[in-house]
Amino acid sequence: MTTVLVVVIVVLLLVAALRLWSTANRMDRLHVRTEAAWAALEGALARRVVATRAVAAAGGLDSQQADELRRLADTADTAGRQHRADAENDLSRVLASMPTGVEPELAAELADASERVVLARRFYNDAVRDTRALRAEWFTRMFGLAGRAALPDYFEIAESPRRPLPVRRTAARVVLLDETNRILLLSGTDPAVGSRWWITPGGGVEAGEDLTHAAVRELAEETGLHLRGGDLVGPIWRRTARFVFTGIDYEQTEFYFAARPPRREPLLVNGIAGMTDSVNGSAATADAGDPVSNERHTELERRTLTGHRWWALRELSATDEAVYPAELAHRVDEVRAALTSRVAPASPPDVL
Repeated sequence: MTTVLVVVIVVLLLVAALRLWSTANRMDRLHVRTEAAWAALEGALARRVVATRAVAAAGGLDSQQADELRRLADTADTAGRQHRADAENDLSRVLASMPTGVEPELAAELADASERVVLARRFYNDAVRDTRALRAEWFTRMFGLAGRAALPDYFEIAESPRRPLPVRRTAARVVLLDETNRILLLSGTDPAVGSRWWITPGGGVEAGEDLTHAAVRELAEETGLHLRGGDLVGPIWRRTARFVFTGIDYEQTEFYFAARPPRREPLLVNGIAGMTDSVNGSAATADAGDPVSNERHTELERRTLTGHRWWALRELSATDEAVYPAELAHRVDEVRAALTSRVAPASPPDVL
């Protein structure tokens, strides 16, 4: 009987020792996990601070708004761990109500940084929850398995359910009409959702750039066709569009110019007939074909611009594909009239 009792006691002691070792090991891993999650959260918060400072310095906001962003970013960056959540919440509140006018690239960077903060906070709070739950068990408390490690606190940042304000920007576009009155359109897609459409060449106006220069630059970048500012008539239309592209919500005001493509004249090279661009003087072979080129496309344009087509008016009027502006086929006469008179309206009318 005594032997059996000894065996039972030894087994119980072994089980207790095993549980003691297992719990202590688990507790240690949870503390390590919590600190690692905090380090990741600090990294995400630091990245958001850097993105916020970049937005404040970019010049898209007025001086008071920029100063407020800088102040809150500095406060969040220097706050101690105990007061960091309050400082970050103040920054989140201002970012959620921040007016538009931010450059798309900076807005995308800030949105991505903010999303990473949300994810990192969730991972950290999950680790805190598991650590606190284990430390609350009677076995852990009885044997003091947490040691002198501080009890981790949750890190709370309000997650606003509202949709972020759109990025506002201005764009310049060119309605290019050839000698047979065909219109050049570019086919585009958003790889994130697979949507497809047709648009006139053009794009965002850069800081300090006027509409005409932006239209000429974008036309050259997207099509390889070079015009001078004097070759354009306009703006002849204005269009305001709200859309999501590559994950960014835009509110874009577009101004449309009318133009003819660069004239291509015959050129004799060693007795062989060729063609030359009358604007930039670059020679081509006799079989030059379509002068549109995508050689100057940016990386984003390579992913989102899928081709081009010269549309006859009857084709444009009959298509059920998405074309922007949607009224283009019904307003070609306005383009012809502007190119004939070389006079743009004093106030460009709105188009859909």
